[in-house]
Amino acid sequence: MTVTELATTIPTLVNGQPFVISATRKETMKTLGKLLLLIAALVPSVGSAQTYPTKMVTIVVPFPAGGSNDAIARYLADGLGKMWKQTVIVENRPGGGSSIGAANVAKSPADGYKMVLVSSSYTTNAATRTDQPFDPIKDLRPASMVARGHVAVVTGTRVPISTLADLAREAKARPIFYGTAGIGSSQHFNAELLNDAMGIQMQSVPYKGGQEALIDLAGGRIDVVVGTLGGLLPYINSGKAKPIAVLSKSRSAALPNVPTTVEAGYPAAIAENYFAMFVPGGTPDAIVNKINRDIRTITHTQEGRDFLAKMDGEPTELTAAEVSSHVKKEIDYWSKLAKKLNIAAK
Repeated sequence: MTVTELATTIPTLVNGQPFVISATRKETMKTLGKLLLLIAALVPSVGSAQTYPTKMVTIVVPFPAGGSNDAIARYLADGLGKMWKQTVIVENRPGGGSSIGAANVAKSPADGYKMVLVSSSYTTNAATRTDQPFDPIKDLRPASMVARGHVAVVTGTRVPISTLADLAREAKARPIFYGTAGIGSSQHFNAELLNDAMGIQMQSVPYKGGQEALIDLAGGRIDVVVGTLGGLLPYINSGKAKPIAVLSKSRSAALPNVPTTVEAGYPAAIAENYFAMFVPGGTPDAIVNKINRDIRTITHTQEGRDFLAKMDGEPTELTAAEVSSHVKKEIDYWSKLAKKLNIAAK
């Protein structure tokens, strides 16, 4: 509601009747009191939505510095800071499979001055974890899906596996071990999705984080990692990991010579990664929509597209409402898969 709409609506808002000064002083003061309370409740939210932001904004990254989420958050902080003419800082709050940083924002004032940049692990956590200190649907709301990316299968360079057919053969001949960032993580889900689609039984080796799994992959201590392509690219480009497939219908521009799971005959093995900005659940629609529009403005420039492409990211056109719908569907999908495959975070 704008200030103009408020001014024209107030006369009919008190007790549902036109506002008329009463004949008695007592009734008049009672009616005026209700009117003043109404104005006090409405005007601040109207003003904040129209002028946001008027002070420093914080983007929380629920992962350590140096990863894809951190890089994207810092890029957005720079762009939004220039656009808003306000300081926008990045604060790393890792731990708990991203739940520590997300909980910090969930418990913050719902005014748009603190937000969190999550990845697809947000939905897999919601599907398997009952110990999170916040409700992933009610306590946080999506403001923007910053970018989407691919999920890829990589093997160590010492492993005689170069295709999914090789993986199927090796999995039948000996135990194959895949690394994850923990039970119930997106890497765990994606690998079990591949297991189910291919009819094989790779065995999970949980680590404290994805980087530890990749270090052991490079060292030959595990065989496979099924993770976000953006996070895998540094290891692929340095020759420490070998990509054998992308869990998608279409190939990745970052790995144009690597076939998809659909091409290999496994259409059920499809997954995606995303980066999304969330704000506290009660944040006004006007602020949420402004954040959405401004982030899309930054990511859809050629510079923004080029930056995201380095991490296998592609900007989206989704509105805040569309992102919210997508996240709910993802949580439902992964919840059903977790039940089917008996995946539970511990």
